[in-house]
Formats: sequence, C-alpha cells, structure tokens
Amino acid sequence: MIFLLLALPLCLAVVVVSAGYFVKGAVAIAQRLSVPEFIVGSVIVAIGTSAPEVAINVSAVLENAGDIVISNIIGSNIVNIGLGIGVAGLLLRFDRARPEYLRSIIVGLFATVALLINTLLSNDGYFSSYFSLAYSLAILAAFAYYMYSSIRSADGSDDEEYDASTGLWLAVTFVVGGAIAMAYFSDLAVYFAVSLSNRIGISEAVIGATIIAAGGSLPEVSSCIAAARIKRPNLILGNVAGSQIFNILGILGLSGAIKTFHYSTILWVDMAILILMTVILLACIRITVMRRFIGVLLLGAYGCYALYLISISA
Repeated sequence: MIFLLLALPLCLAVVVVSAGYFVKGAVAIAQRLSVPEFIVGSVIVAIGTSAPEVAINVSAVLENAGDIVISNIIGSNIVNIGLGIGVAGLLLRFDRARPEYLRSIIVGLFATVALLINTLLSNDGYFSSYFSLAYSLAILAAFAYYMYSSIRSADGSDDEEYDASTGLWLAVTFVVGGAIAMAYFSDLAVYFAVSLSNRIGISEAVIGATIIAAGGSLPEVSSCIAAARIKRPNLILGNVAGSQIFNILGILGLSGAIKTFHYSTILWVDMAILILMTVILLACIRITVMRRFIGVLLLGAYGCYALYLISISA
C-alpha cells in the first residue's frame, strides 16, 4: 500500500514533466524548421501522444475485442476534449480559432458522425455492429487526404513567435524522449491507480469511468496542460483535433483493415456524447460570450459522461 501511494504520484509527476519537454521540443522544431504551428499541434503532438492507442487497438482487434477497439478510441477523444481542453480552459483564455483549426474540429465531428451512422446501420444481430474492410479503407483514404491537404495548406504566416533558445537535435530528443516517457509512465500510473483502488475497495465501474479513462489519455491531457502553461492555445486545439481525427480515421481505419471486427451497439451513446462535446467545443470557440466558460462546460460534460458510465456499470 505504501509503495502504491508513493509510486502513483511519482509516475504522474514524470508524465507531466515529460509532457512539458515534449511540447517544448515540438515548438522548437517548428521554429527551427519553419514548420507551421498547426502542423506541430495536429500532426507531431497529436500523433505522438496517440501512439499508445495504436498499440492497444491493434492488439485488441487481433484478440477479437471489438468493444475495446471502439470504446478506447471514443473514450480517449471524450477525455481529450473534456479534460484536456477543459483543464486548459481554466488556465488560459482561448481566442477565436483560425480557419484551419475550426476545419480540423469539424472534420473530427464528421468522422464521429460517420462512425455513429455505421454503428446504427451495420447491425449484425440486435446487439452488435461490425466494422468492415471496405469502410476501413474508405476512412483511411479520407485520413490520407486530410493529412495531405492540411500539410499543403498550412503556411504559418500568423503563428506566434517562438523561443529560439533550444537547438534542433535537443528539440528532437525532447520530442522522442518525452513521447516514450509519457507512454510508459502513463501505463504505469494506470496500473498503480487500479491496484490502489482495488486495495481501497473502489468499484470497477468507478475505476473505469475515472482512473482508466483519464489515465489512458494522460499523454494528451498532459500535453494540453503543458501547452496552456506556455500560453499556446493553438497547440492545444491542434493536439485535440488532430488526435480525434487520427484516432477515428487513422487508428480505427487501420484496425478494421487488419481484421473486420464486431462491437456492441450500446456504444452509440458514447459516440453521441462525443458529438455533443465537439459541438460544445465549436460553439465555445466560435461564440465570444461562451469562450470564457469553455473550461467549465467541457469539464461538466465529462463529469456527466463519467456518471453515465457509473450508472450503466452498477
């Protein structure tokens, strides 16, 4: 028990520190190579922090665990928006987002709607849906086109000034080392948290709705907080929007291309919640009067989702 009480906060501290170096390295790479900040947030940071989901989903689809494949992706996106942007919204003020960031959030919204439609229309029996090879290839093609068009259109002309004090190779070391450390110690933190909760006697429903859901997205959430501390709202939006697109179009597409899998139709509720939270995010970014409440609204929405998970698991 004493070991768990000491190991858990230590792992969380390492994740937070690693996220800070990861974001610092990503920002420095953008400055040194004249990479637009939009690409840094939506590609380098987003894909780097989503690496654990790739490994989890490939393993899950090979084990015919379709519910894990879908719930991991949807739950991760909900945590990213609810906790990542929610906590960041308490630490800094978001300005009106530039068109490329709004476009990315809208693409993520459409991707979730497409997954919801697939869930409702591809019933294979009353309680399950399936993720087909044709659908997987289609969304992989959509992901490839989105990445191509985003990289081609980003110019970085309106980016904020960077701190040029970090050298290129040191920045690359920060990014690679930070990503590895975040993934490894996030996994350890989840393991220790579950062990501690079991020792204390907290139910699995509470663990799943809070510790595991948040722990699985520690890299993304920590990166958002790290970016908020250095006042980089564009990196935060790019990270979350890019992760949502990469998770649904990229990782799910890859999972379905490896093997067609089945999953529970009840997950349509989680998808609907993600759609609602994305709409809230869009409204807060677009409407000035709502922007100051972005943190409270998204954290509140995530709290409602956690209560829903507890209720269905009771």
